[in-house]
Amino acid sequence: MPPVQILVVDDHPVVRRVICSLLSSDPILNVVCETADGEQTVQKAKELMPDLVLLDISLPGISGIETARRIRRVSPNSQIIFLSQHDSLQMVKDALNTGGHGYVAKSDAGSELLKAIRAVREGKQFVSQRIASQGWRPQMVGSAVTSGPRTSPVSSPPEG
Repeated sequence: MPPVQILVVDDHPVVRRVICSLLSSDPILNVVCETADGEQTVQKAKELMPDLVLLDISLPGISGIETARRIRRVSPNSQIIFLSQHDSLQMVKDALNTGGHGYVAKSDAGSELLKAIRAVREGKQFVSQRIASQGWRPQMVGSAVTSGPRTSPVSSPPEG
């Protein structure tokens, strides 16, 4: 299995270091670049075409949500997991509606980030347990969502 090429995006250098340290515990995960703002992230995504982008929402310049929209245009095969301090259901909905594949609350990153990456790489969406416990429903975005620690998709009940 080839390494997963990852672009790590956060405006705080210490947070980027912690994320990279966590990712280094899995030999298949390879951080190819770190960026601190949306514009630079879009440029690097276009240049590097990473497999996965770990994206903060609160960035200087353009927001992480707008950055995700732009990444989807320049690197459509890149999967996006939002990694943010924001844990409101509306923020998660807005983020995932950009085409994001997962959402991890920063406070849960230590226990859930690697699970989220695995789920997303398997073609599932992922939301933090913190989000799920607030009443997150997969229908909020319209596709199956994994909330973790579970790793199987949560499906909507049949209509009718």
